[in-house]
Amino acid sequence: MMVTKKEIADYLGVSRTAVSLVLNNAPNHTISAKTRKDILEAAKKLGYRHSQVQPKLCFILYNRESEDPLYMSELNTIENIAKKNGYWLLYINIKLDSEDFHKLPEFLGSQEISGIVLTGDIDDHIIRLVEESSVPYVVFSSYFKENMNIIVSDMEKLAYQATNYLISYGHEKITLYSGNLKTPVHQQTLSGYKKALAEKNIGFDPSYVQVSNEEDGYELASRMELLGIPYTAAICVNTLIQFGAIQYLKDTGKQVPLDISLIGLGYNEIVKMSHPKLTTMFINNEEKEIVVNRLIDLIKHKDKERKIIYLEKGNLFEGDTVTKRKF
Repeated sequence: MMVTKKEIADYLGVSRTAVSLVLNNAPNHTISAKTRKDILEAAKKLGYRHSQVQPKLCFILYNRESEDPLYMSELNTIENIAKKNGYWLLYINIKLDSEDFHKLPEFLGSQEISGIVLTGDIDDHIIRLVEESSVPYVVFSSYFKENMNIIVSDMEKLAYQATNYLISYGHEKITLYSGNLKTPVHQQTLSGYKKALAEKNIGFDPSYVQVSNEEDGYELASRMELLGIPYTAAICVNTLIQFGAIQYLKDTGKQVPLDISLIGLGYNEIVKMSHPKLTTMFINNEEKEIVVNRLIDLIKHKDKERKIIYLEKGNLFEGDTVTKRKF
């Protein structure tokens, strides 16, 4: 049964006009902050649903570009899951050096955010700010700190599976194209890569790990050729690096995968837009439902324990960038 504005007014003993002004978010009204808060809380308690009071989650992308394709697919996934659970999703892109950084707690309060999904290049600065807002949150990123709610893809396992996949096609001279190795996600990827090599008695050569802080696959592939390091396959820590590496190989007359096989980690629109289509290991969207479900549990105080949850079910997208090694 639908709850009306009149029923909310009667419940609180205030005028229907006051309820309408608050629920419609009318500007320049004279409703006190306390009355506004009481009306919103009553609307939520009684089950009133309106575009202005439907519970909201906030997806905060931190210290990355606003349209970073590596995160836009995550945004779409989280938005769809949030809607399925009756929540709207707001999107914020913010950086440490931006003018709006210290205004974030105020914004979160003014928008009556129920919970936050925090992702990107997380650091202590943004964690401190979000903690100050007192809004329940989960970190959906490879950021590790005790006493926090963190949900993270098991990148060590994905890299291990990707390395074994290349080995199954006869590749042994496998390079790893990585981002900054001070970043936990890249440390995990390196660990999975080394583990798979060791299990197959393939020696680890540090020169086969090439790093670009800018995550520039074109530059990484160029560097391998400049250094004269022979390889037949590469693991790319994300699809942007993989796509860039393909462009360099094309520009220098090499064929992917006939000359060089490439496998990436993750799945987004780049995978199918690329020519050839990218072969990748990724965590499927169904498993990512736990991000929103965990946040809702925190919002509803169903589970107050802070913990790290790993997303472990790796999937293979068989694109066209891996084939058997040429002998």
